[in-house]
Parts: sequence; structure tokens; C-alpha cells
Amino acid sequence: MRKLLSLALLLSLAQAQTGVGVSPPRVLLPLAPGASATQTVVVDHPGRQGTLRVSVVLSDVLLKPDGAPLYLDPGSHPRSLARWLSVTPLEFLLQPQASQEVRYTVQVPPEAKDGTYWGIVFFESGPSQGQEGREGIGIRVRTRVGHVVYVDVGRVVRSGRIQGVRYQPPAGREGASLRIVFQNTGTGVMRLKGRVEVRDAQGKAVVQAAVPETASLPGATHEVPAPLEKPLPPGRYVVLAVLDYGEASLIAGEARLEVR
Repeated sequence: MRKLLSLALLLSLAQAQTGVGVSPPRVLLPLAPGASATQTVVVDHPGRQGTLRVSVVLSDVLLKPDGAPLYLDPGSHPRSLARWLSVTPLEFLLQPQASQEVRYTVQVPPEAKDGTYWGIVFFESGPSQGQEGREGIGIRVRTRVGHVVYVDVGRVVRSGRIQGVRYQPPAGREGASLRIVFQNTGTGVMRLKGRVEVRDAQGKAVVQAAVPETASLPGATHEVPAPLEKPLPPGRYVVLAVLDYGEASLIAGEARLEVR
């Protein structure tokens, strides 16, 4: 029992040492072709013990059909920002309760086409080499926290449409939800939020739910979740979805579904 408790304590200490915070979590920069911009992100060590070694890792990201992120190597798609980014420092140590400013520069090529480009600056952290040696156990815990960089080049069009809605019943720890199928038809990233209303066959409103804010990438078709407090009972329904993307107009769609 003592060995198990000691192992659990070491694991909890390792996990406490490996979490860094990043502020801000994302930024959107409007830039013209050939222009550049330099930004600062603050990485902090909120723990009270253990020195962390932090490394910068660049990554691309796309959206899977279910809306989950798909992380890729830098330069994996035409709208990748990774090849325009330079970051300094690329590695550093963080003492407990300390912070480090990291600067990065975005250089847009003169021939860049209009639209949004994006990438993630990950900060991968774990115990420093000295800390690993003192722990005396073959367990290494490393975590990543990301800072997302969007760059709007030239004239950006933000547009999209709702293609449909499907019902997702509870599964495991995941509760029931309505999944709005959204197609980003423009050239710019969109921040979506909104609401859904479910009506029964008689037209009576039976459920209303909020759509938490989420990102939609140009050219992507993906699901946007609207969590439900409880599952829908069997029956036929009409679902009205309204999405706000920060412009004067809203995006609305209606769908029929049957729950069995």
C-alpha cells in the first residue's frame, strides 16, 4: 500500500509540475500581402514547485467532420501559417510562479492570396532534466498548451450555411446533444455561437439549447454541438438552429428529425 501511495504522490507531483498557462489563447491579425506583425504571448508556471522545461512546437490544425481538431505537421495544407512564423525563444526554463514572454513574427509573402491563414504555437512542458533525475522513477509527463494564430490577408469573406441537424443520444460520459452540420463557404475563419429550438409534431416548443462558441475554418464542413440537459424522448421533431458569427446577419436553418 505504501508503494502505491508513493507512486500516486509522484504522479500527482509530476502532473502539477507540467502544466503551463498561455495568454492570450488566440489572436486574429489583419495584414496586407507583404506586411508583417510581431506579437507577444505570455507563458506562466502556476505551480508552486518544480522547474519546467518549455519547448515551442508549431502545428497545423484542421477540423474533422465531427468538429474535433485534427493536428497536423506544419505546412500540411494551403492555408498553413507555419511557414510565415518565426518564434523566439524556442526553449526556456520556468521557475514556479514565474512567467516568460515569447515573441513571434508573422511575415506575409507579397503574393499571398486573400483569406484567413492559421496555425498553432504549442508550448510543450515537462520537468527539467535536473528534476527528472531527482525523481528517480521512469515516468515522464509532458503536456501541450496552444496559442492559435489567425491572419486575415486582404479581403476576407465570412459566409456559411446550415446543411442539417442530427440527434446524438447519450454515450458514456457524453450527454445528449444536437449536432448542427455547418459548411463554411467563405474564405475566413468564423466564430460561431447561437441557439437551437426543438418543436414537436404539434409545433410546441419542447427544448431550447445554447450553442457554445466554436471556430469554423474556411472550406470546412463539420458539426457544431448544442448540448442538451436531457435526452429527447422518441418522436418526430422540427429543429430551428440560429448561428451568430459576429456580423449584422445571422445564419438560420431548419431540419426535421426522428428519435426512436
